[in-house]
Amino acid sequence: MHDLSHTDEQRLLAESLGRYLAQANEFETRRQHLAAPEPERLALWPGLAELGVIGAAFDEAHGGFAGDARTVAVVLYEMGASLVVEPYLSSAVMAGRILQTCDAGLAALPGVEALIAGEWIPVLAHDAGSDPFATPLTRAQAGDAGYTLSGHVRCVVNGDVADHFLVSACLDGQPELFAVPRDCTGLAVNRYRLVDGAGAADLELTAVKLAEDARLLPAVAGGTTGLDQALSWGVLGLAAETVGILTALNKATFGYLAMRKQFGVPLASFQALQHRAADMYIAAEEAHAALDRAIVAIQAPGPSSASIAAAKVVADSAGQRIGHEAIQMHGGMGVSDELIVSHYARRLSAIRKQLGSADTHRLRYGSHG
Repeated sequence: MHDLSHTDEQRLLAESLGRYLAQANEFETRRQHLAAPEPERLALWPGLAELGVIGAAFDEAHGGFAGDARTVAVVLYEMGASLVVEPYLSSAVMAGRILQTCDAGLAALPGVEALIAGEWIPVLAHDAGSDPFATPLTRAQAGDAGYTLSGHVRCVVNGDVADHFLVSACLDGQPELFAVPRDCTGLAVNRYRLVDGAGAADLELTAVKLAEDARLLPAVAGGTTGLDQALSWGVLGLAAETVGILTALNKATFGYLAMRKQFGVPLASFQALQHRAADMYIAAEEAHAALDRAIVAIQAPGPSSASIAAAKVVADSAGQRIGHEAIQMHGGMGVSDELIVSHYARRLSAIRKQLGSADTHRLRYGSHG
């Protein structure tokens, strides 16, 4: 499978990031980080900042050096292959899209420069039920001194390490965004571990009082709100991460079939397994092609919703198929914690639940296609 890079700069970024992750996030090192009593889910964050990877999610006007969808996809492809749990997608990409499009509401925040330097971690806290593009469930009310937020936000990925939450809330029937500091009065952050080893948190907002400058006002481009942009880039990022995982999973599985012997011959010589391996390869290529189309669509003028939805559907379907097949072909040890295949399968399972299921995005594709 060819990679996602189109330019020399993207190839160099992918190569340098791949080398860094191969050493700093080597499988056993990663297991030790996540198995600690207090899991180290930011172990790579300073290194990613120093390498310039966080800055890759931002354009030059905001202190970065890229900011385009393909560069972001290249980064997440490498992170998927290495099973990175640090908050690149939730913070640099999704929260970063909001911050880059804001016309107002940034004065009281540390700012994009602090995010790029790895010194500040804002994450999007959005809960709209099964369809992420629906109206937020949290409610906001305007008052003389500012705003009051109430409600619950479930499963904020990387919420366990966030400094600020960019909370989506319904104000006068319209979705708006508010910057809520972690230590804000009335905010309860309930942390927990996800199946893939990453951290998350449920937020409970009980009459959280915010000043006027806590309301973020992203510019509307082509009828698309800042929240919708962040969600679309998030879905795209999950598809890119999935393709990176599928490439690594296929490589590991095909290598195992060539090495493992039964009846004195390699498993790879069995025709039935060859056919299944071919199906795995084709499924990964389909996910790659759908992702490529979505990358082009999200940067081009005009609607991109259908292509984004299609990329998530194809990636989730391929992830489920390849994840299950990889475990089956590795036999009983395919589900063991000592084998990286099981960790890939867990991450794919978590991705299928993030930012809408395949069924949700099939409906979205039907309404926009």
